[in-house]
Amino acid sequence: MSFPKISRIISEKEEHVKVQYLTESLELILNREKCVGCGTCARVCPKEAISRGPVGASKRFPTTEDIIPEVYDPNACVMCGTCVYMCPFSALTLKINGEEVNLDDLTLVKEKAVPKLDFEAKKLDSGRVVKQYTDGKISIVDEECPGGCQTCAEVCPSEAITVPSKSDKKGWERVPNVVVDDEKCVFCGACDNGCPTGAIKLEITDVKYSGEFKDPFWPNLIQKLKTLKWSEEKK
Repeated sequence: MSFPKISRIISEKEEHVKVQYLTESLELILNREKCVGCGTCARVCPKEAISRGPVGASKRFPTTEDIIPEVYDPNACVMCGTCVYMCPFSALTLKINGEEVNLDDLTLVKEKAVPKLDFEAKKLDSGRVVKQYTDGKISIVDEECPGGCQTCAEVCPSEAITVPSKSDKKGWERVPNVVVDDEKCVFCGACDNGCPTGAIKLEITDVKYSGEFKDPFWPNLIQKLKTLKWSEEKK
């Protein structure tokens, strides 16, 4: 048997990518039930081993399941733990020899390649807990929104997005296709990732952190985090 041996298993609840060396095994696990499809892991992966879910022309109205990311290139993954550290919903886990690695014990944290994330833990109505360490703003291009889709509202984990009903009494009044509650929004990117037309876009304006970090690793990572790939693809 040659080493390393790389395997990838996907089930309804989890995705497992395992790298087996002669004396050590590394395993990255994605909990698909915790994942909201925000795409953070895909954006920050230094090796671009992770991609967003298979949203395409055949997916007219994508769901959360459609936008959940996958490790499409297991051979590129170096098990660095960047995705685990940055995941806002704690949906990713790294194991070494079957033992879960705590965030503080990740090599990139111990070596201070990344600083401390100054996040606020928010419990959403869905029961999920999000580590919000970003601020941002959502913009909607009504001309690009077909209306009646509701994908952004369906995939939003914080229920910050609503699709208003059209008024029967005042048909001449213009009703926006989508309304965003800035107080509820956690700026995760699920709406941007799921929108089939690119009509809704997230701009991350601030990333909250403190402490030491390695240059250029962390500044480059911040730039990748702020680059919403799905929005960029449709420009």
